[in-house]
Amino acid sequence: MKRFERPRSGVPGWGAKSTARSAGVAVLAVLALTACGSGGGGSDGGSGPADVDQAALDEVLYERYELPYPMTPTDLGEARNVTYINLGVAAGGNAEVQQVRKEILEKSGWNIDGPYDGKFTPSVQATLIEQAVLEGTDAIILDSIFPSTVPAAIQSARDAGIPIVCNACMPEESSDGVYVIGSSAESLSENQIPMVLAAVGKDDATIVLVAAEYESNKASAKVQRALIEDQCSQCEIVEIPFASSDLGKPSVPSFTNLLREYPPGEIDAVITPFSPATTSLITVAEQSGRDDFKIINTYGDAPLSTQIKEGQFAPLLFGDVIVSQAFISYAAVDTLARVFNGQEVPDYSNLPAAPIAKQNAADYVDENGLWAPEELESKFFEQWGM
Repeated sequence: MKRFERPRSGVPGWGAKSTARSAGVAVLAVLALTACGSGGGGSDGGSGPADVDQAALDEVLYERYELPYPMTPTDLGEARNVTYINLGVAAGGNAEVQQVRKEILEKSGWNIDGPYDGKFTPSVQATLIEQAVLEGTDAIILDSIFPSTVPAAIQSARDAGIPIVCNACMPEESSDGVYVIGSSAESLSENQIPMVLAAVGKDDATIVLVAAEYESNKASAKVQRALIEDQCSQCEIVEIPFASSDLGKPSVPSFTNLLREYPPGEIDAVITPFSPATTSLITVAEQSGRDDFKIINTYGDAPLSTQIKEGQFAPLLFGDVIVSQAFISYAAVDTLARVFNGQEVPDYSNLPAAPIAKQNAADYVDENGLWAPEELESKFFEQWGM
């Protein structure tokens, strides 16, 4: 995929100015989904963010991103029992994604047991996996449950000959009996950062990275930082934390402190790791009368994708990088079918992530807030003989 790099305009220096702000900015809460589901444009009290570099933005947004459909046939075969376990359903678009995921998985004709709520707790997730093994499930599908956090349970499945599909588990890789499906840190970031830089339209921007503690988010943040340093040598990078223990808390002091420490005009963009952080930041910014910076989310899905498409919370909510959760669901079925049949499994571990803003979101976002191309189902059904 093409990566756009902003021209440096002869600015000397290499390696961005970097500031780590941890004292007083240590707590981040996640508000309910409904907190981000209402409201319109940006706040009246802000001055509005800086102008975009429209030519650079167009180059990023109108690149086409192709999904890696399977090219050889397989047979879904006999009825199977498949257990579906989610990391947790209290944050961001997880509830929406798991609903659509199950609907697609059931098109295989297999019995889908679940989804089960892992409650963002490895001990709960491990218990659910062990329970599925004891019940003799034919396969297990995990959403964002990293094998390294539940190693004994994963080994129990291996010992029982039960294959596992792990969706959105990067940076972990496929291993014996475990098949990782999703986008990599590189595919998530390589088009996101040029979008961010085009959105701020300046060579000395202050860009905030909201750093969550999940391994996938750490991997993305590392790549995001490296790309900013490479493509905007005079940008200042400010990093603030997002702790998993803060999920669901009713207050958001870290964002409040961030906006207090950086008054209007001193922040250009904030890169958030996933929907809950974005939901919280929008709420705090609007309560503070701030719309002078742009928020660009990572790993987009509903409902943020729809909000971007419809221009809700603009100009504050600017963009996202969207992954095709629908493709991931079909790819999970395709992977398991090929494992059951002893066939070679396609590599679905580096899926593209398309950058979206209001001007191109309609090209990717359907009525459910998902990237689901019209030909998606037929491409898989063709190889499945359906």
